[in-house]
Amino acid sequence: MKILALENSGPYLSVALNDNNQNIASYCQYGYNQYKQHIISDVLITLIDKILYYTDNNLNAIDKFAISIGPGSFTGLRIGMSIIKTFAQIFNKPIVGVDTLSILENYLPFAIDGIKIVAARNALRKEVYIKDNINNNVIIIQDINNFVKNLKKHSGKILIIGDVALDYKDLLNKELGQYSTSLPQFMHIPQAKILAQIAYKVKGVDYKSVKLLYVRRPYAK
Repeated sequence: MKILALENSGPYLSVALNDNNQNIASYCQYGYNQYKQHIISDVLITLIDKILYYTDNNLNAIDKFAISIGPGSFTGLRIGMSIIKTFAQIFNKPIVGVDTLSILENYLPFAIDGIKIVAARNALRKEVYIKDNINNNVIIIQDINNFVKNLKKHSGKILIIGDVALDYKDLLNKELGQYSTSLPQFMHIPQAKILAQIAYKVKGVDYKSVKLLYVRRPYAK
């Protein structure tokens, strides 16, 4: 089974091709202007063309598409979803949509004794996106100070995955210890190759059934 995955919920554009749960090729590019839609679209299409060309594949050979559904940049997410839905509709293939916190969590798809692993993304305005473990892991927005306060109640070590570990490193190190932000930088970026691994195990749905995850309404920039 071949899966083409696309992740562009933040300042990185990421595309990957997975064949029978093996990462065949992946690209990750940083630095595009996330508010110029034609630039995002052009770069994504170029990356997809490259990955198909260098692996001697074409879109018709793809069995399933995978896309990140958020939370993240509204502009990037909408463009990525439009591209994937167009491909799925044209070639009559299923789509798997995965939230970005789950993508981050799957960098470490195993438990570590005595360590609480928390995926968290910057929601701006001193807020973070996290999963509500009490309420069926629904993604919510929480004030950064409340986020830290709640984590301090944990008796063991905390390990944070996501850009929150980078953007609030000094605060987290002070309140939770340096271990909380000890993961390498690349693990704080949702990447398409991880998304594809998740999608391999999940049944796809019709393109009409996949929707973006908007935890908060977009506001003017």
